[in-house]
Amino acid sequence: MKLKKIVFLFLALLFPICIFIFLKLFGKNEFAVAPLYTDIYPEGVESCGTRITLPYSIPDSVQAQLKLKEDSLTLLQVGESKGESEKQLNRVENEFGDQLQLKTFPSTSESSKLKDCVFFLKDSYDLVLIDNRGVIRGQYISNDREDIDRLLTELAILLKRY
Repeated sequence: MKLKKIVFLFLALLFPICIFIFLKLFGKNEFAVAPLYTDIYPEGVESCGTRITLPYSIPDSVQAQLKLKEDSLTLLQVGESKGESEKQLNRVENEFGDQLQLKTFPSTSESSKLKDCVFFLKDSYDLVLIDNRGVIRGQYISNDREDIDRLLTELAILLKRY
């Protein structure tokens, strides 16, 4: 009877160890940041008066203005950075400055139209992450620490630094 208990206990301890080893050898932890607007239209597209097709990518004329590079992502700020947002953007630049282009569109009527009709940013959002194919990967609030933390995490995933 005692031998049965020992064998059963040994097998009960061996089973999770075998699962762990199996997952370590054959499993792969892979995370992904899905592009925005691949299967649903963004809010407010009707008021812009333009037709967009899905999956959405930024128009070529805007991509030419941004000068997207093949080997990096672009973080675009629409408007000026002040105070807390400047501090948060410095965090991003210190962490990913070599693999990320930081660009700014100053606040004008043209940048307001771009914000609403090209990048589809809601009122408080002022940062948009764009990949090298002109696809929007994320939208963020520059003076919100939690949003910048989410940006840093998503950048690490996109650049495979986790």
